[in-house]
Amino acid sequence: MASAQQGMHNLTTILKRLEAVTSRLEDVAVSSSSPAPTTSLKSPTSSTHDNVAGHVAAPPAPPPPPPPAPPAAEEAASTPAIKAYEDEIIHGSLRDFIEKADELGGPVKEHSSLLPALCEAQLSFLKLASNHSKPTALGPLLEPQGKAIQAILESKDKLSRTKEGRDWNVCFNTLGEGVPAWGWVQVEPAPAPYVAEMKNAAQFWSDRVIKQYKETNPAAVAWAKAFSQLLTSLQAYVKQWHTTGVAWNPRGPPAPSSVPSASPSAPPPPPPPPMAASSASAPAAGGAAALLADLNKGGAVTAGLKKVDKSQMTHKNPDLRSSAVVPDNSASAKKAPPLKPKPGAAPPKKPAKFALEDGNKWMIEYQEDNKDIVIDQTELHQTVHIFSCKNSVVKIGGKINAVTMVGCKKMAIILDSAVSSLSITSSPSFEVQITGTIPTVQIDTTDSGQVYLSKECMETVEIITSKTSSINISVPTGQDGDFEERPVPEQMKSKVVKGKLITEIIEHAG
Repeated sequence: MASAQQGMHNLTTILKRLEAVTSRLEDVAVSSSSPAPTTSLKSPTSSTHDNVAGHVAAPPAPPPPPPPAPPAAEEAASTPAIKAYEDEIIHGSLRDFIEKADELGGPVKEHSSLLPALCEAQLSFLKLASNHSKPTALGPLLEPQGKAIQAILESKDKLSRTKEGRDWNVCFNTLGEGVPAWGWVQVEPAPAPYVAEMKNAAQFWSDRVIKQYKETNPAAVAWAKAFSQLLTSLQAYVKQWHTTGVAWNPRGPPAPSSVPSASPSAPPPPPPPPMAASSASAPAAGGAAALLADLNKGGAVTAGLKKVDKSQMTHKNPDLRSSAVVPDNSASAKKAPPLKPKPGAAPPKKPAKFALEDGNKWMIEYQEDNKDIVIDQTELHQTVHIFSCKNSVVKIGGKINAVTMVGCKKMAIILDSAVSSLSITSSPSFEVQITGTIPTVQIDTTDSGQVYLSKECMETVEIITSKTSSINISVPTGQDGDFEERPVPEQMKSKVVKGKLITEIIEHAG
């Protein structure tokens, strides 16, 4: 009987210890698992079987698997238009152009190597456009392409001034006149004709490269033809995939405010510590530390110094040496006269003007980088006067009396018809296209110009030139709108025959 009671006592002790262990296991499970309802936890007074079966045997549920990563932007942007740009431009005409530039070498290779960065920047922009809807402002998104174009133009000016690059100006001008074609992304509603205009501007210089090097440097000729083919491919691509402008995705999310960079930009440097109001109010730093701090300021170390007037200099005024205090004459000092502009400095920019005056005079003045000057409501008695404009395009529809252009640079005129004449004076690097008829074209004191004639004015037009150089007349050949370029002679030969001066024109066959 005593042994039975002792066995019951031992069993009770074991059950109490098991309940204590189970309670500890419950606490550990609660603290290590994620937050969840605790109503299913057993109390210490529950049976040992329930505690062990409900909490010790059931492990916590595993966490759910992470969601799959979204597709990369590169894969999402693989539209037919993007693939066409990669195949036809990046891996097609551009690659051939760079290969020809490598074969040519020298400064032209260095200049041409900047073009792939522009094409890659445009490809990134087109990928962004294929995934997003059109934003209200395109400026920040076009900034990488603008910087790439600016780098090419700056390189053109820099290389043309070097000793090695002076002989390659025609190549630099070819690329410089054609690279604005990549600005079609901001032209609406017809960007393809804009690319064609830039192609024609580059074709003028490309033809000169071919003419100059066709006998001496075949690599230069191949380079010029490859660049013309690149512009042709770009025009065909824009015409097929972006007929009325950049093709945005109307169902996509709004476009970001700027093109995301490939790597996060470095944080800006911390602002410099504020300078003390006076040296007396700040505690004196250690000699070596103070010296190093001043040296790190560079030229700014003298920024806080005060300019001393000559009347306060003791070595120039012996009377001041006996006095311990130098008088302050800054209040009575005369003010410096205002600075005058240097001789030859550029005058202040004047406001642009485009207006019809007195009912018969169209005045276009001081226009810059304006490609959308259009005069479509014209009458026979009206005239157009273009003065001091730069890098702009003027389109004149209908039939008008006369057109004059004076003091302009890099201007383009598209003229339908004129009753009297077209006069161009002191306006280098111009382009004129006549689509109708005109009796007279007069060019005076102007270098580097191109005139495209229509079939209608071939038999009636007269072209008068004076003090000009590098003037070319392009006549239609009747084959798919192609033109054949004819240079205007620049040399004269005079001789005296029986007391009379006879002058003849010297023409160079190309």
